[in-house]
Amino acid sequence: MIPQTVPSSTPVTARSRLRLFMMSSALVLMSGPAFAEETGLSAFNSYVEALRALGLEVENGAVNYDETSDTLTLTDSKMALSGVIQGLPVEETDVSDNDGPTDIEPAKVTDLTYALSMASGTVTIQGLTHEDDTFSATSWTYSDDTQFSVSGEAEGKGRLKIEGRLSGAAVTNYDFVIPTLPAEDAEHKVSRWLPFVRAAIMSSYDETKVDTTAMTIEAFKVEDGNETLVLSGTGQVDGYRMAGVHDGKVEEQSIDRMTQNLKALDPKSGRLLDQVTSQGKTIYQNIDLGALIDLFDPSVKETGDKVTLIGSASAIDYESQQEVSQGTSVKMNVDKTSFSDVTVVKRDSDVLALLDELLNNQAPDPEGLVVGALQFYRAFGIADARATGIALKIPDPDEQTEFNVDIKEMSMSDMSSDGIGEMMIVGFDAPELPGGASAKLDWAALGDVEFADFGPMKETIGKLFEDPSYAENNPLEVTRAFLPQSLGYEIEGLSLNFPDTGEMEIGKTEFNISTTVPPIPTSLYAKTEGLKASVENIDDEEAQALFQALGLTEVQWSNETRLYWDEATKDLTLERIMIDVQGFGRAELSAKFANVPKELFEDPEGQGQVAAIMAQFVNASLVFKDDGLAARGLPHMAEKQGIPTEVFRAALVGQAVEASRQIGNDNLTAMVQEQATKFLENPGTLKVTMSPEKPVPFAQILGSIAAPQTLPDLLNVNIVAD
Repeated sequence: MIPQTVPSSTPVTARSRLRLFMMSSALVLMSGPAFAEETGLSAFNSYVEALRALGLEVENGAVNYDETSDTLTLTDSKMALSGVIQGLPVEETDVSDNDGPTDIEPAKVTDLTYALSMASGTVTIQGLTHEDDTFSATSWTYSDDTQFSVSGEAEGKGRLKIEGRLSGAAVTNYDFVIPTLPAEDAEHKVSRWLPFVRAAIMSSYDETKVDTTAMTIEAFKVEDGNETLVLSGTGQVDGYRMAGVHDGKVEEQSIDRMTQNLKALDPKSGRLLDQVTSQGKTIYQNIDLGALIDLFDPSVKETGDKVTLIGSASAIDYESQQEVSQGTSVKMNVDKTSFSDVTVVKRDSDVLALLDELLNNQAPDPEGLVVGALQFYRAFGIADARATGIALKIPDPDEQTEFNVDIKEMSMSDMSSDGIGEMMIVGFDAPELPGGASAKLDWAALGDVEFADFGPMKETIGKLFEDPSYAENNPLEVTRAFLPQSLGYEIEGLSLNFPDTGEMEIGKTEFNISTTVPPIPTSLYAKTEGLKASVENIDDEEAQALFQALGLTEVQWSNETRLYWDEATKDLTLERIMIDVQGFGRAELSAKFANVPKELFEDPEGQGQVAAIMAQFVNASLVFKDDGLAARGLPHMAEKQGIPTEVFRAALVGQAVEASRQIGNDNLTAMVQEQATKFLENPGTLKVTMSPEKPVPFAQILGSIAAPQTLPDLLNVNIVAD
């Protein structure tokens, strides 16, 4: 039968060809990935090939594959990596006088030989596939006899070796890429590895767990060709788990318990001192490893945006015992530690470039080193961190005993490159300090710390390196660049007791200082309530005798200061300076000045002095309220002088009158005589005020010095005794 030819122009043929083309294309698209995907032994061989391409040695006694269960079983599996890092700086190099990067002395660098290995009796891999450079496995399990080793030796300097064993190690739903080795680059020995590390941490898995990790460590130093053990010990981690890892982000990492027993060399005694540490359940949540890599990547631009590195973390039951000398140890227990919202902000710094220089035997530029270190510090922030239930046992070698220090809580909040919100300590108690002393504190806090702007700080660092005498010649500018623009502290319930000085108590004290024109403060607040000290412990014998004459066995002191400058109105207000000593008296001063120029704060040693002349005096007041100084103190002082109280009182009035006569204003002299006599005869309140009808320029006050008799009227001075 001869097939019939159908003209291509017919609609039926066109539709048929179109359907055939679409079906063929669909089959190609559907079958393409299947052709690229490897499974079983083929995928495993690609995995081994990729590891060997990285320089790893891979050996397996046998590799068995069960196609039905899609399971690979490896026996006597071993992996190893070794090599040499050349030209590693191992001794301190003074770079303070360097101008830019300089060569490191050859004697201060050495080669580091390293070796890493891992061996398992059995490795079981289920569902292994390989597609488009990505390996995937349903599960990856290591037998309980898995061992690992890490060693390194700095030629002529020392060596380190860590050996360990894993049990219960497994990974589930594992996706990863084995990146290719970076190209050789003699100028960028460290930074060339950044893409490799970024690719390596982008693996994903539902869970990695290791039931137990046990290890030993030994470290030796070499001096004059002789080895000395400097560190040895054991460590164990139980219940390690990392879950929900996808593209460099970790939902949770946890450890059930960690223990560590070390012996470390004490350079002074030459002995190995014991250190024993343990910690209970430890949990980290919401970790972003990519954010950390971005911090080191110079191609990631500075934006100022905060990125959360660790969402939260907590740990319980921390215990540490550190031997400080033979037979004596410092012991520390912490019930719980936690922190939340650890953030990073990309900064204009290149840490990897610094490491590249070091591995090329180049000591860094000192200015760049300082600025880089500051920028790295400024990259990190934390919303909240705290530790509760802190207990210390500290040895007292003189008494052959130990004393206890307990702290209920220590915390820090809102720490960043901008400042510190608050650092607090609560419930400090040291009842038996050496020598019979003791200390107790309800709470104390340092906060409202606003750091200086980094721009001027960086510029000043450059000037300091350029001119070593810059700080000496420009102390105000250096202080302005580095001094915080605000800070404050509070202390409540402080009690100190020392055998030599007795007991001192502070009920409450607080202090806040800030500036809008750094570094000179434009706002100041200080207050102390309930400061108490025993009269017996006052060193000044005359002052002690006076307080005793007033019938006081302890000094009870309070004070308060409020001062602020308003940039908008240019008013400088001393709202209050108050000192109150119970059984002695209370003094309070206030004052106000207008038209106080900004230049006074910006350049107090130069233009500020000239500008200050334009300021104006508004008013002032000084009040003293007697609480025993005049009523009971005068008889004591008169007795000490060997004269009657009335004679001593009259002498004081005479001295005040004579001082006022120097001004040459008869009205002022008469007022001083009348009010001083009234106050000393019947002590109560003495008030001195200066309240001119309108603000008086300082230039006018200075001009009146030549005619001082005009000042009392100019300032409207008034003295009243009640």
